[in-house]
Amino acid sequence: MTGLVRTTAALAATILAVAAFPAAAQSLPRAVVGACHISPIVSDLEQSARFYHNLLGMDLMPAPPPGALPWDTDPGHLLLHGLPDARLRFIQARMPGVRCGIELVEFANVDRHPVRRRYQDPGAATIILMVRDVDAAFSALRAAGAHVVTTSGGPISMSPANKTRAVTVQDPDGHYVELAQIDPPPPTAVAASSNVIGIRLRLTVADVEQSLAYYEHVLGVKGMARAYARSPAVMDMAGLPAAGEYQLATIQMPGSALVFELIAFKGLDSAKTPVPSRVQDPGSFRLQLTMGSIDAALATLKDAGARVISTGGVPVSMTFGSRPWRLSVVPDANNLFLIVQQAPPAQPAP
Repeated sequence: MTGLVRTTAALAATILAVAAFPAAAQSLPRAVVGACHISPIVSDLEQSARFYHNLLGMDLMPAPPPGALPWDTDPGHLLLHGLPDARLRFIQARMPGVRCGIELVEFANVDRHPVRRRYQDPGAATIILMVRDVDAAFSALRAAGAHVVTTSGGPISMSPANKTRAVTVQDPDGHYVELAQIDPPPPTAVAASSNVIGIRLRLTVADVEQSLAYYEHVLGVKGMARAYARSPAVMDMAGLPAAGEYQLATIQMPGSALVFELIAFKGLDSAKTPVPSRVQDPGSFRLQLTMGSIDAALATLKDAGARVISTGGVPVSMTFGSRPWRLSVVPDANNLFLIVQQAPPAQPAP
C-alpha cells in the first residue's frame, strides 16, 4: 500500500492514506472484484495511438500490423455497446509487462458528436500517468504541439515539502492527461525503459460524498474523502482559477492496482450535472470492471437508475481465449461508461 500512497501524483499535498481505507464489501455478489483498462473514446485511432506510443512511449497491444489499424470483426463488441450496425476498432497502450492499461476505442458508421468537457465539469475524466521524468515526457508533448492545460505552461512544483512536479495536457480528443513525477519515487517493477510507471483515473463529480455513496452502493467499493481545500498549485496544474477550492477522494479498486479518484470543485463556474455524451462520442470514457456477479451488479445499477445500453438490455456472451465471459455496458450517474463483466468460474485442478 505504501507505493500506492506515494503515487497519488499531482494532488500529493492532499493525498489519502490508501492503507487506512475500510475494506470494500467484496463478499457482496454485486461488488467489484477486479479492475483493468481505463478507456477513452477517440475520433481517430491512429492519431491517438501515436500520442500515447510515439510521444509517451507506451507499448501498443496487440502489436499493430503495418498500415492502418484494423477494424474489429467480432460482432459481440458492437452488441456490447448497443451499436450492432456500427464499426469499432481498438488498441491498448500499456506499460511493459503490465496487462492492464489504456484501451483506446474508435467507433464508425454511427452518429458521433465529439464532447470536450471542462476540467471542473462533472463527467470530465483525467488519465494520471506517473512518470520517472516529467520534463522528458512534457518536452516530447510540447514539441508535438499538445495542448497544455496547466496555467503555468509546464511542469510545476506541487508541494514545498518535496520535489513532486506535475503538468496536465490534453490528448487529441481533449481527454485530460496528467503527468506526475513523485518525490520520493515510488517502488515499481516496470522496466527501466518505460518512463510511465503507473496509471490512475480521476473523475470530476458534482458532489464527492454523494458519488462515494453511489459507488459504494452500486459497485461495493469504498473510499474516503477529505474536506474542501485551497491549493494554488492544484488549481494551476488543472488550469483553473486560483480562488477555487477542491475536494478529493480516492478508491483503491479491489483485486487491482488501479486507483480511482473523485474530485469536486466549488467557487468556480462548474456545471451542476454531468455533461452528457453517448458511448460512441469522442470524449466519452469507459472503465472496465470485473464483478462477482454481473446479474447482481446490473440489478443494483438498474435500481439506482442506470440503463444497460448493450443490445437487448442484457449481458453479451463473448469468448476470450477459450474462456466464456458475460459483459454489459452501463453509463453510471457521472456519465462514466462502466464495462461490467463476469469471469467464468475457475476450473478445479485435475
